[in-house]
Amino acid sequence: MIFHLNRRKLGWGNIITFLITIVLLTTFSTGVVRAQNNVGYVSLAKVTASHPNTEKINQLNQELRTELQTRQEKLNQEGKGLEETELKKLEDKFNAEWEPVKQKILTQMQALQAERNSDILQAIKTVAEKGKYQVIINSEVPVFTGNDLNEYPVILYGGNNLTQDVIAEIEKITSGK
Repeated sequence: MIFHLNRRKLGWGNIITFLITIVLLTTFSTGVVRAQNNVGYVSLAKVTASHPNTEKINQLNQELRTELQTRQEKLNQEGKGLEETELKKLEDKFNAEWEPVKQKILTQMQALQAERNSDILQAIKTVAEKGKYQVIINSEVPVFTGNDLNEYPVILYGGNNLTQDVIAEIEKITSGK
């Protein structure tokens, strides 16, 4: 029996190269699959609309508009027949009375918006950590077309829709407040 050491070394080299190639391909394909499964998306518009503060913000916004309209009507009624200087004084008086009311309502709205945004980010983070998602993105992009605001999809294929999971998490967060 004749041994050919050169062939044997070449054979082991081929086997090792083959095994390394298999390991790399397996690792790469697993990484690709894992990356595909770790992308989630949410409809931020739906999540925002579902938060309890959104209704409160809308109510305050309506209150702000109603108060402004009421004050404007009152100014128009009281200003009828006044000379320009008297009308200017009346406007200044109404503006001085209006400014603190407006600032109070705007401050309340900003506080509610900040709380809502914080809750949404906390819910998204919780859902991401539970599902081991590396990336969660907004599934829609708001685009103004003329006078309308349209939501266009960003995610056309793939990923996991986590919108309902995030809404459920927000319900948990806000029920404790």
